[in-house]
Amino acid sequence: MDMDQVELYAQKSDVDNNLADPTVIAKYRLAADIAQDALTKVVARVAEGVVVSELCAFGDEIILSYTSKVYNKNSVEKGIAFPTMVSVNDCVEYYSPTGDAGEDYVLKQGDVVKIELGAHIDGYMATNGHTVVINSNPAQPILGRAADVVCAAHFAAEAALRLMKIGNSNVQVQEAIAEAAALFNCAPVMGTASNEIKRYVIATEKMILNVPDEENRPVQDFIFSANEAYTLNILISTGDGSCREGAGKPTVYARNVHQNYNLKLKSARAAFNEISTEFGVFPFTTRALENKRHRLGVTELASHQLLVPYPIYYTRASEKVAQFKMTVLVAANGTTRITPPLALPYVHSDYTIPAESGVARLMAETVKIVKGGKALAGIGAAEVSAPGQGMDVDM
Repeated sequence: MDMDQVELYAQKSDVDNNLADPTVIAKYRLAADIAQDALTKVVARVAEGVVVSELCAFGDEIILSYTSKVYNKNSVEKGIAFPTMVSVNDCVEYYSPTGDAGEDYVLKQGDVVKIELGAHIDGYMATNGHTVVINSNPAQPILGRAADVVCAAHFAAEAALRLMKIGNSNVQVQEAIAEAAALFNCAPVMGTASNEIKRYVIATEKMILNVPDEENRPVQDFIFSANEAYTLNILISTGDGSCREGAGKPTVYARNVHQNYNLKLKSARAAFNEISTEFGVFPFTTRALENKRHRLGVTELASHQLLVPYPIYYTRASEKVAQFKMTVLVAANGTTRITPPLALPYVHSDYTIPAESGVARLMAETVKIVKGGKALAGIGAAEVSAPGQGMDVDM
C-alpha cells in the first residue's frame, strides 16, 4: 500500500462518518447483519469434537459469501473486517489457527468458547462476539465458575452499553464493568479494550480499557458525543485479570500503513501484494492467504513492521474467560446496538445482583437494539436458530 492509498483512507475516515447520512447507516447495518448471521451460524456449530480451524474457516466463508453478492456495480471494498476467532477457556483472544499440524484445538465438553468476527461494507465495519459453554446435558444449567464468568461478562457488557450515551464518559463505563465483574467474584482482563471506530479505522484514540492502566497504557478520558461508532468488547476472567502472551505464533495480522520497506524475498513481496490487495487495512488470518507459499513471507513482513501481529494471550490455565462484543452507534437521537444479542448459554450462578447496586439500576433502563437480518433479505442463506434457554441469575 503506497502513501497515496494511506492518504485516501485517511480522507475517507475523516469525511465519511456522518451517522445522519442514510447511506452510511445502511452500510453499517448491512455489515452488522452479515456479521450477526455469520456469528449465529458459527455458534450453532459449536459442539464437542469440532475442530477450531474449521469453525473459523466456516465463519469467514459466510462473511465472504454475503459480501460477494452486494455492492457489485461500483468498486466498493467489502469483506472481512475481523477474521473469525475462536478462543477457548483460558485463551483470551485472537486464536484463529491455520489447521496445520500441531496448531489446532478440538472442542471438548465444558469448554467456554468465545467466538468473534466482523464484516465491512465500503470500510464501514461491524464486529460482534459471543460466549458458548459446551454442555453435555442442555436441559441442565452450567454451574460453577464457568457460569459466574459468563454472567459477569454479560452484565458488564449490558451495563456498559447503557452508559454509552451522549454526555457520559469512558470512566463511567470502566467503573460499571469493574462493578459487574466483582459481583460474580471475577475480574476484567487486563490489556483488553473497546474502541471508537470510523470508516477504515478499527481503533481511534478514544479507548475504553476494561482495566485502567495509567502506567503502561495511558488513555485520555473522553465524553461520548453524537456521531460516533464503537466496538464494545468485554472480556472477563475468573482470575485476577492478568494475562500473558502465549508461546504460539500469531496467525492474525493487520497491515501497518505507516511503515515502508524494500523487501528482498520474492515470497514476502508476493505476500505483501496479496495482503494489500485482498485485505487493505483490515486484520486477516494467514489461513486466508490463497498461496501457502505466501505464508512464508509473513515472517519477513512482520520483522520489518510492515505487519502488526495480534498475539494470542492467555490467563492462568485453571481460569476461564468469557466475552461479549457488539457494535454501537451513538447518534444525536440516541444510542443503538446494531449487532443484536444471541441467546445466552444456560448457566446458573450462585452470586446475585443486589437491587441497590449500580448494575441493577442500569439493567432497569431500556436500550435500543435493531432487529437484525433485514438487510440480508434475498442475498443469503436461511437463518439458523440460536441456542435457547439463557442464564439464571437472581436480581
